[in-house]
Amino acid sequence: MAFVTGAGSTAGLADPLVNILFSSKMHVQTQGELFFNKAGLMKKEDGGEDPYERKADSPIVVKDEFGKERGQRIRLALRKALDRNVTGITNRSGSSNNLNQYTYGTTSMIDQEEGLALHDMEVVVELMKHAVGFDTPELQDLKTNFRMEQEAAGALADWLTGQYEESILDALYDGNAAHVIRSGFATAYDHPRRVWGNNATEQADISNDDNLDAAELRSYYQTLRLANVNPIKFEGREMYVMLAHVYSVSDLKADTTVQGNYQNAYTRTEASAANPMFGNADIIFEGIAVHEYNRIRRPVADSNNGASTRRNLILGADAVVCGNASEPRLVRRKEDAYEDKYGVGIKQIFGCARADFAQHDEAPSGSNAINQSSMEVFNWAAA
Repeated sequence: MAFVTGAGSTAGLADPLVNILFSSKMHVQTQGELFFNKAGLMKKEDGGEDPYERKADSPIVVKDEFGKERGQRIRLALRKALDRNVTGITNRSGSSNNLNQYTYGTTSMIDQEEGLALHDMEVVVELMKHAVGFDTPELQDLKTNFRMEQEAAGALADWLTGQYEESILDALYDGNAAHVIRSGFATAYDHPRRVWGNNATEQADISNDDNLDAAELRSYYQTLRLANVNPIKFEGREMYVMLAHVYSVSDLKADTTVQGNYQNAYTRTEASAANPMFGNADIIFEGIAVHEYNRIRRPVADSNNGASTRRNLILGADAVVCGNASEPRLVRRKEDAYEDKYGVGIKQIFGCARADFAQHDEAPSGSNAINQSSMEVFNWAAA
């Protein structure tokens, strides 16, 4: 048989005598970025908040008690602050809306004690798993230059890492990780602190004047501080972390106030490079460190401009609690059809929950629930 030559011709390349060389480098399809761990937003839980002093902290808390004792849920407690002479007082020394009569002078406090209220939240864990399958490795080794068992393990590890990231977002948006909700162990519920951009008050009001800009950031900061949402403190500076869609960050960078702020070198000189939450922020303005994040979600429905709405997130300290009941574990398929089939799986038991503290007999979405760590913001942002 004649050997066919040619510079990449179909006939030349199809000849069975043409040697095929395989690169030793495996390329991997890129996915949404991993942010929380890389940006220093995760830490082990310690509690001990001071009601008046803010402490250095992280938005994502990791609990590992599941590995020490048996149990599928872990409950965290919050002591509610006493509110006598705190709420509803507009004229402390006046004749109305003033101090409670049992908190000063010689008035008897017997039977007038304020109740001490405890709230709690819980993290439920469930199994997350996935598997890949292919023909027996002996046959695969003849077809490719790569060891498929190793590639399968790497692919599964990458998949689970991405799912953990998405589970944190599930918790921020829906209260709990999706695999916990779908298993029936928890119920999805909206964030208790939702804010719509500019003058919108609901999704039906969202339009192209509700984008993210300097005025919006200033308003968000005021809302967070007035609601006593715990900021993150670093080197004496208190700030919040905002995860914003790519389009929203583009809108913010186009704002003339933000541009002027950066042209005068005000914010960048104060941004601390020692903490990735602040030093790696795309924009720092009005006490909010804005990070571009391509996993930000939008409303499920396209109606009412849902396709152009971005559900941006602002995080303070201890916004989400994640519980790990096991380490990721690779498993082999047991049924292998006389070793003609090969399967590799990965498993981990974990869960994530938004830090919504509720009374014991109340749902986390109830009117008395306390969220002091995050906020969901709806902004218009189109390409």
